[in-house]
Amino acid sequence: MSTLDNPNDYIDPSKVSAWPTASRYGLLAGLVLIVLALIVHLTGMVDYTNQSGGSNWIVNLLNWGITIAAIVLAVKQHRDSELGGFISFGRSFNVGFFVTLVIAVVSMVWGYVFFAFIEPGLIEEILEASREQMIEQQGMSEEQAEQGLKMMSWMFTPFMMSLMGGIFSLIAGIIFSLIVGAIMKKEHPANAA
Repeated sequence: MSTLDNPNDYIDPSKVSAWPTASRYGLLAGLVLIVLALIVHLTGMVDYTNQSGGSNWIVNLLNWGITIAAIVLAVKQHRDSELGGFISFGRSFNVGFFVTLVIAVVSMVWGYVFFAFIEPGLIEEILEASREQMIEQQGMSEEQAEQGLKMMSWMFTPFMMSLMGGIFSLIAGIIFSLIVGAIMKKEHPANAA
């Protein structure tokens, strides 16, 4: 008889680590995201110089969908196979956060490798597109645009671009983990009192 059949068989969550499941799903999702990024890059589906483009939004939705799927699958695996079918909101959030943390670290490493070695000239293209946008759409003079870009140039290095991408992934993942935790929690009857 399994724990799911008998809710009186309580598994103490403090004795079961969430890290192995979360890291496995986080690494898997991170690798899937890298493959997706390579496919998108090699097919030219994304315009890195125009972040508001339609294909960029589609790719972002795919990235978020993969992240959410990894969080849901990890929480479900941990809840059903490791905790006997019950999980608190906090524990569910922790699993999602760990998944997101692994995805963010994998994304930061990938981002650095991409900008530093695979497409080292891409940052210059992004800066040039930003300069043209400042002049054409915001009405800045050539000198004002150059000054603005000089002030922001510290952000346009492979390290900072990958760091900002990782931080953004982590923040989005925390929001997703809160939502998934609220939906997937299933308190043990012993804790529901």
